[in-house]
Amino acid sequence: MKQLVKNVCGALALCVLASGCGSLFTASNKTTVSNLRPGMTQAQVQGMLGSPDYKRFDGGMEQWEYRSYYYTQGNQPVNVIVDFNDGKVVALNSFDTPQYPTPPVPPVVAVCPPAHPDYPNRHAMVLNERQFDTFFKRVKDEPFDDDRLELLKEETDRTDFTCAQCVRLLRLNTFDDERLQMLRILAPAIIDPENGKMIIDLMDFPSSEAEARKLLRSVADR
Repeated sequence: MKQLVKNVCGALALCVLASGCGSLFTASNKTTVSNLRPGMTQAQVQGMLGSPDYKRFDGGMEQWEYRSYYYTQGNQPVNVIVDFNDGKVVALNSFDTPQYPTPPVPPVVAVCPPAHPDYPNRHAMVLNERQFDTFFKRVKDEPFDDDRLELLKEETDRTDFTCAQCVRLLRLNTFDDERLQMLRILAPAIIDPENGKMIIDLMDFPSSEAEARKLLRSVADR
């Protein structure tokens, strides 16, 4: 009986120790991430965080993503993304690990500025002009409407869009029905619905303007 009690106590002690070590590990990783600074080299980042799970390239821009639950915030796993320009750190972002499947290598590098102050629950990821031009060309080069819409769905899962960017995309369509179909995908990712008039003005018919206004109003009311 005494031996059984000793074994149980020993097992409980090991569990507590393992739990404590896990907390120390994630806390240490979080501290390491917070020590990253603009201007650090890729070698310095790799020395601190290790090798990234994914790398993306776009001209002089490079993005490293640590996706394998680098640390936890409460019970929520957190991913870390580091952006480099000419081999130096220019941006850092950390966010809750998505609970839905995502493509392993997104087609466009996303620079991650602070969240829009009026809409803090958005993705806080907006493509800069060069990155948007790259994405726009991919959409434009798709010969079939369904493939274009699928590209938009994939990108709006992780990226916000401005109304001006949406207007450029909508102009790829000839008819209002096609524009509205695309707008239904884009609307939840619009970061500045207060500028929606430029989208409404793009429609040819009053009924289409009303539908576009309704979609934009649903975004502004969130």
